[in-house]
Amino acid sequence: MNDQLDSPAGEDPGGVGMAPDNSRLANTPGDPELESGTVPDAFVEEFSSLTTPYCWVITEDLLAGYDGPEPSAVGKSGPDQAEPSDVHEALTSGRFFRLVGDGGAGLAMGRLYDPTGDNEHAPLEDFGRKNWGAAQISYRLEGDWQPL
Repeated sequence: MNDQLDSPAGEDPGGVGMAPDNSRLANTPGDPELESGTVPDAFVEEFSSLTTPYCWVITEDLLAGYDGPEPSAVGKSGPDQAEPSDVHEALTSGRFFRLVGDGGAGLAMGRLYDPTGDNEHAPLEDFGRKNWGAAQISYRLEGDWQPL
């Protein structure tokens, strides 16, 4: 007689051929903590090393360039309270963004680290509008710039 066939359902007597019961690993429908694409707040706080809710850094000034007569904005960062460790986090883990003017011309590019996803407009609001009159911000997605 086959021991696997005689054992109670869901129990593996140590042999081969029975799949483990993974039902306890299934997502509960409607549970926002388990929905695809969301990160529980507890994880964000635990794994983020930021001292501010977000941090952005300008990595390319498309108006002044790197060595032009106008002062370059390369290296500018925000928010104002951001510390060097926050800037490092943005440079190494942030999403690429581009600030764009009214006519569609690119003004600057940079990186934003925003673990909560609540501050996607921060580079535009904190710096782009008041310094260059930027009209929108785009993020690089699959090789293309996608406006918000």
